[in-house]
Amino acid sequence: MKPCQNQKGFTLVELMVTVAVVAILLKLIGWGLGGATAEEDVRTAARRLETVIQEGKALAYEKGVTHSLIFNPNKREYKLFRDDNGDGQRDPGEPWIRVESLSSRVTISSNTFPVNGAGWRVLSIGNDGRPNGTLGTVTFQSSGNVSATVSVNILGRVYVQ
Repeated sequence: MKPCQNQKGFTLVELMVTVAVVAILLKLIGWGLGGATAEEDVRTAARRLETVIQEGKALAYEKGVTHSLIFNPNKREYKLFRDDNGDGQRDPGEPWIRVESLSSRVTISSNTFPVNGAGWRVLSIGNDGRPNGTLGTVTFQSSGNVSATVSVNILGRVYVQ
């Protein structure tokens, strides 16, 4: 068999070396992407809270019953429930609507909502879809000091900053 002298292209060895170099570069770059991921985790946590608050407002208005959102003191989760008596504490028979856990890289660094009798921060939403006299902010923070704040005003308007 006669070798062709005018063949164009890459050899298998050249392709494998190129793939190996690209893989090494991607691995090295991947270490630097942790900051972007932490920022996304914080923004996602803030947007999820905004969505849960909006859900609570809609349910309170639709069902004509107060719904409350409580924040666990361990700073890792918050829970929405139907609050039949409007006291901001979950009693037997009051169902959980939503339970949200935070990413391991995100904590609640600040929460200005009032404290209920059980020591949990609470946002109670009346049957008109507005907070029951409570307004406040929740600030999420990542290990890389990236933060996002969710604010609820007296009219129930939710802002993410």
